[in-house]
Parts: sequence; structure tokens; C-alpha cells
Amino acid sequence: MKGKRLLALACALLMTATLFAFSGCGKKEENPLLITAGVLVVGTEVGYPPFEYIDNGITTGLDIELAKEIGEILGLTVQFEDTDFEGILDGLATKRYDVVMSAVTITPARAKKVVFSTPYIENWQSIVVRKGNPPITSPEGLNGLKVAYQKGTTSTEFYEKLNSTGVLEAKVSEYEKVMSCFDDLKVGRVDAVLVDSVVSEGYVEKDPDVFEITWHQKNDADAEPELFGIAVRKNNADLLAEVNKALAQLEGNGRLEELRKQFLA
Repeated sequence: MKGKRLLALACALLMTATLFAFSGCGKKEENPLLITAGVLVVGTEVGYPPFEYIDNGITTGLDIELAKEIGEILGLTVQFEDTDFEGILDGLATKRYDVVMSAVTITPARAKKVVFSTPYIENWQSIVVRKGNPPITSPEGLNGLKVAYQKGTTSTEFYEKLNSTGVLEAKVSEYEKVMSCFDDLKVGRVDAVLVDSVVSEGYVEKDPDVFEITWHQKNDADAEPELFGIAVRKNNADLLAEVNKALAQLEGNGRLEELRKQFLA
């Protein structure tokens, strides 16, 4: 009987230790897995369809639904923290949230601040104009035009790189929200929007009589895709491993592909 009691006690202690390790209980410096026990706090910018947006008062999108799927696999409640994209990774570093899921491209500069999960989306840059306007078939075609893009995104980096080499000089309008870029394009305040292809394709599919993609980076022979990943704090390898396991499971059972088909054009 004593042996059985000791075995039961050992099992209970092991289970407690396992839950302790994953829940983030105890001293944060000893276990940085989660800010709040049992809760996965996700930093995101709700205003970047098809990844994060509000539909009939409900927040949804590919990243939103993917976060919920990951939370279910990990046995965690998912809580979203809406924030501006430009400083979203800084908020991760200061522990406002556990992860960032907001159509974040993996770049060397960003990888200095955070670590990234396995990529789950491929993306390219694109140019969108109003339907019927003269097509802009290359970035150089933006020279002298009014061009909109969202501040802090890789579209900003793409433009600034070409501008620094003298290839491109446009009249730039930077916006906090990509939706504002398309609003101003629609009414003619700007001539073109420089934006992620996974975003532009959705806008064109929704309003094919209004918007048109006239340049797609994917068609350039030497272009390589951007890759989106989930950002995690650098000192949180355990959480990164759990997120990657969940992504692998969702890829393996086909659920991730279902989400891609549901939200991407």
C-alpha cells in the first residue's frame, strides 16, 4: 500500500510540474512561458484584412482563427491585444503579450528583436491602381506619382530600399492602417497602393470593378517570397517549441490549408 501511495504521489508531483512549466505559474524570471497562467495573449493589429479585421462586429481573419486553433491545441485561453503595427514587436519585448500574430514578415532586422516560428504564409509585394487607370507595370512606374503604403510594413522597406538607390522617387503617403490606403485610392487621393500581395488579392476579389493589380513581384524572375511567422520573445524557446508543434499539427491535419483557402484569394 505504501508503495502505491508513493507512486501516486510521484505521479501527482510530475503532473503538477508539467502544468507548472507550461502555465507560466511561479516566478516569471524562472519560467517566461506565459505572462498569465493559462492564457495566450496575442498581439495583433486588427485592421489588416484578410489576416485581422472586424466583420459584423466580430474580430476574425486568418491570424485570428489560427491563434484560436493554436490555443485549443495547447489548452490555453486566447486573448487578443489590438495595437499599432509599427511598434508591435516592441510591445512583445516589454511583455504586453506572449506572441505576435499580425502578418509579420520574417526579416533579418526583426529577427534581431524576436524569434520566429516556422513560416506559415508566402507573400510578395504588389501595386494596386484604380480599375481603368493606366497600368503601373513596375515599381519604377511609380516615379512622380502619389503612392500609399502602411507605415512599418515591408512595403515601407521595399520603397525605401529603391528610393535609397535612386531607382524610385514618389510622393509618398504613409498610413497607420492599410484600409485607409485603399479608401484614398478608391476616391483618387492617391494613384497607387504598394502592399502585400496577400492583401491586395483580397481587395481586388472583393471589388474587381474598383481595384486592379498591375504589378506582382511574384512575376519577377529573381524575386523571392516573403515569409510570415509568429513572433515570440527571444528568451522564450519553450513557447516557440510549443507553437511550432501546434503549427505542424495544423499543417499535418489539413486545418492550416483550410484557413488559407478560407481567407486568402
